[in-house]
Amino acid sequence: MTKIRLLFLLTIFISNFAFGQSDKKMELKTELIGTWEFVELRDAQGNKVDTIFHNVPGLGKQGWEIPKGPLLTYNSDGTYSKQFTPQNTDTGKWYYDKKKKAIIQMLYYEKPYKMAAQYLIDKGHAKKDENGDYYEVITDEVVELTDDKLIIIEREGRRRTFKKKK
Repeated sequence: MTKIRLLFLLTIFISNFAFGQSDKKMELKTELIGTWEFVELRDAQGNKVDTIFHNVPGLGKQGWEIPKGPLLTYNSDGTYSKQFTPQNTDTGKWYYDKKKKAIIQMLYYEKPYKMAAQYLIDKGHAKKDENGDYYEVITDEVVELTDDKLIIIEREGRRRTFKKKK
């Protein structure tokens, strides 16, 4: 009987070790599930940022942005949306990487591919899934996460703050 218990415990241990590793790294963090509204953007020194200049090489696009979004929605089924404007919403799949303390998003491109998506595909910045669809991996490092506040780090050390919509 002792050998059976030992074998049973050993089986559970091996199963948790072999299969539990990915569960600990990739998960849907329940605190993130819901809709998040933009509050403010601060630079790496903590100063409030009112405008950002963008220059997109290869596409010939440049201009100023007034930070006011996006509206983030993380769903419990592993999908997400980032609404920049009612006409400009990114969608895809997401998970939380516990080890990196980051939200990993797979931004799927719509077919037919627009110029920006085709440029990223051609330059090798996009990945192809098992269905032949292309997506871009976007990583948002989480600085702070509570039930009603989310702060992420983006380019150049800027910190974007969100509050959970009720």
